[in-house]
Amino acid sequence: MPHLDLIGRWIAATTGRTLDQHAADPLPTAAHLPEAASTLRHLRTELLLTVDQLRTLLINADDLTGPVSAVTGTLKTITDLAHEYHQARDRIDTLIGDTARAAYAQAHPGRMVQRRYVNPGDTVLVVLPHTDACRRQHLAGRRAHIKVGTSDAGLRPPGSANPLRLSHADAGIYRDPTEDRLYILQATADAATAGS
Repeated sequence: MPHLDLIGRWIAATTGRTLDQHAADPLPTAAHLPEAASTLRHLRTELLLTVDQLRTLLINADDLTGPVSAVTGTLKTITDLAHEYHQARDRIDTLIGDTARAAYAQAHPGRMVQRRYVNPGDTVLVVLPHTDACRRQHLAGRRAHIKVGTSDAGLRPPGSANPLRLSHADAGIYRDPTEDRLYILQATADAATAGS
């Protein structure tokens, strides 16, 4: 489905950095872009499907033989999704327009990163992203072994007896929209070292 990568291509064209390069930047506004893009991508897909559902309903004349609520209910869903889409788009515009992110991007070239696909149950070494949650817990930028879950990840911070659960976004785990697979990022130097 080529439309799934439109948002990533749009952000790369707008900012000069891919979503993976944003994820590797040490700023919360950049680190939150992949998750915000995923949210926008999901809402955009839901909106497309719901609009198509209404179009099909009208083309097949199901609106004439069924209850009027079939149309009005679908319109209400479209309105709600459009509102959520608008909020998600505003969030991305705010992250893209952030002056600290833009200044950092101008002063530093985007890091070369490589994807490594992972599966739930895998234990992998990641550099935790600079999301707000990781910064609050003083984890941002640290290397950590994490156990990949279906929607979150587990780790045991150094010096702590208690395990911690982080969302995929806060654990540096991303979903490839075209492959529908989870992946982590490695700097190309790290990837070369891991391979030898």
